[in-house]
Amino acid sequence: MKTSRLTVLLLLLAPALPLRAAPSIEEKAAQLLVVSAEAADISSATAAARAGLGCVQLQWGSYSLEETRRVTDTLQAAAASSKEKTPLFIAVDYEGGSVYVPTTLGLLELPTNMMLGAARDENNTATLFYLAGKEMKRAGINMAFGPVLDVNTNPKNPIIGIRSLGSDPAEAARLGGAIINGLKAAGVIAVAKHFPGHGAASQDSHKTMPEISISSTELQATHLIPFRRAIALGVPAIMTAHILYPALDRKNPATLSKEILFGLLKQDLGFKGLVVTDSLDMAAITSRMPIRKAAAAALKAGADVLLIGKGDFRAAVKEIAAQVRSGAISGARLDDAYNKVLAAKRAAGLFSPPEPPSPFDKAYLEITQSLSRSGLTLVKDSGLLPLPKDKKIAVIIFAPQRFAQNAISLYKTLLDNGYQASHYFFDISVKPGELRDIARAAAGADILVLGSFQWTGAQNASQREALESLLATGKPAVLLSLMNPYDLPAYPRAAVELALYGMTAPSMAAAGEALSGQLIPTGKLPVAMP
Repeated sequence: MKTSRLTVLLLLLAPALPLRAAPSIEEKAAQLLVVSAEAADISSATAAARAGLGCVQLQWGSYSLEETRRVTDTLQAAAASSKEKTPLFIAVDYEGGSVYVPTTLGLLELPTNMMLGAARDENNTATLFYLAGKEMKRAGINMAFGPVLDVNTNPKNPIIGIRSLGSDPAEAARLGGAIINGLKAAGVIAVAKHFPGHGAASQDSHKTMPEISISSTELQATHLIPFRRAIALGVPAIMTAHILYPALDRKNPATLSKEILFGLLKQDLGFKGLVVTDSLDMAAITSRMPIRKAAAAALKAGADVLLIGKGDFRAAVKEIAAQVRSGAISGARLDDAYNKVLAAKRAAGLFSPPEPPSPFDKAYLEITQSLSRSGLTLVKDSGLLPLPKDKKIAVIIFAPQRFAQNAISLYKTLLDNGYQASHYFFDISVKPGELRDIARAAAGADILVLGSFQWTGAQNASQREALESLLATGKPAVLLSLMNPYDLPAYPRAAVELALYGMTAPSMAAAGEALSGQLIPTGKLPVAMP
């Protein structure tokens, strides 16, 4: 095709566009970094965004969705004023489980992963996370640090527990895939975690460096299965674990291990997406080296996105740049990570105008209620259900104060169904002077409905003492496992045992429906009980 004279003339007359200078090493390094910020104070994160930061992780707080949107808009405006004008990834730990609290930046309540594992409903799980993703987009959030794909094979795991979909790797892979598909459909970047598996750990990497001494064969047969499924589905990002796996690397935790990140994840499993570190300000890492050094070491090992938490952004940029210039980190490794970050931002539509927000609250709540009913698990019934209406019932719940409002859903459901019920709420840790108040709460009742709240398999001693004193009265008792179901074997004297896997308002209402005969629980324990 010949070029017309008019086209040639227009090209000659058009003003010359200035050539954009290639980004510096510092600018490339900045795009790889993630800082954590409290929604109440984003001043440091805003300054970093103006300096070319790549991602902000928003911490939880009691805000409306509109307030959160104002925060994310402020951060994006700061990024737009930077030299490169590259939009931010804005991420949250929106996964349910023990990192969840009811006041979550205006976002709706998520069921815990273990509740989803008990419900085993792939379609509703995908729909739930599609709607959750749409809510995140309304708030200006475009990245979720989830799903948790850890297979919880250790009942005494102090940090995963109800964050896991269960101890069956095939089920964790199936339901984890549903979460990824739901988030993907909503346009949210899913970050599957914690590779190559945190479920067998017996220590908390926030406090120390855990070691998982299992064979490579067991790792492949159990813990890698959900990650293989996620990679097959095209998960855009995977987060690393700060854990030593001697069978894979005797010296370095996964986050800092070239053998695990390059060898296993990228070469053997063929993962082409973003490798994201867990927060480098956790004690598992800081006990070994400063955060800035850890960021450089993780990049060298194969990580692409470096979560420095509350670490010093400028110090991390300076350290990475110095190591690239010295040759300790190759320029090709920096360019590879930088180009992958930009490609992921383009693929997620971050350079396009934002879509108009639409509310999904009603549909979201309906799906959550359905999953809560499906996940509710009747572990034991000695013939007490449904509870007789001619008996007085004392509902005595032990949980953190922030869950007090959710607890009322159970009480209200019993009242709505014509029961004579009284409601009492005590903190997760019982003070010695409260034992008398607890005994008084139970004194006038014929039947006790007791809520046990344990984050992990390790029992809270004071709460357990209080529950055992109530069971020792000999009154018929229903034990509700409100979080981690590994607490159930501790209370064999309970006539009824129900596992809720999370203390959301819908899960508490579902328990009330089961106690009153309105619901027959069909959930299955998603973990092997000790």
